[in-house]
Amino acid sequence: MRIKILLFFCSTLSLLADPSWLSITPPDQPAVNQLATDGNACGPACLLDAFRSGGEKWQKSIAKVQGDNDHEILKKIIRLYGKKGSRLDPKKARWNGRYGVNAVDLADMANELRSEAWMSKVTQEIFFKSPRENSPDLLKRVHKKLARSLKKGLPPIIRVRRVAFRSSPGSIQKNWLNLKSHFLVITGLPTKIPKNAKSFTVTYHDPWGGKKLQGRVQIPSENEASLPTLIANFPQSGIGKNLLEAGEHSLLSLSSALGAF
Repeated sequence: MRIKILLFFCSTLSLLADPSWLSITPPDQPAVNQLATDGNACGPACLLDAFRSGGEKWQKSIAKVQGDNDHEILKKIIRLYGKKGSRLDPKKARWNGRYGVNAVDLADMANELRSEAWMSKVTQEIFFKSPRENSPDLLKRVHKKLARSLKKGLPPIIRVRRVAFRSSPGSIQKNWLNLKSHFLVITGLPTKIPKNAKSFTVTYHDPWGGKKLQGRVQIPSENEASLPTLIANFPQSGIGKNLLEAGEHSLLSLSSALGAF
């Protein structure tokens, strides 16, 4: 374990020293641990993480939610912003302990956390292939959007889904079925990617345990071509792996992101 941590630390330092690498303003910012508050608090934890890891105006915005530690701050974020009525269903709260929060309501929470109305608005970008878009085009679009938000001082929050290639109940036809969704914060990526790129490296914060990790965003292989999104190749994040059946093929699908796009 110590060797793995040392290798990650060394690789991260080399990335930060690279002028072609775009990263969060305070590169040593620790990741927020959602487990200190709730197992379904990944959305609020990512809001705290992204604002605190962002530029000065974003840091000032989150500073208005005061607390002695992350647990207290997360509780306040949930109480003040997560307990309001959902835009999708005003009769229900944006966040609850069973399902967490959806991306639409998380964007609303982020915009209410902004200290100034003139600040860049936080919006959701869907990362499914459009009818006129192929996987290389989607890779370029995803990189462009994520980089734009980082340049504006807000580390983007991505939504990934553990999907498994299996048959739905009552059917023999296999497809990519969603098992578990999770939010993560992108903290670094290349400033540019080559025209023929099939993937790019990212560093990210995983609120499940508060980890600083590294992975790749990549185009699906030929036998994964039916997947309408890119793949988040994040082997150190075990999102939804406990829900897999023996020998089942699965991957992390990068479905959307929140940021200053």
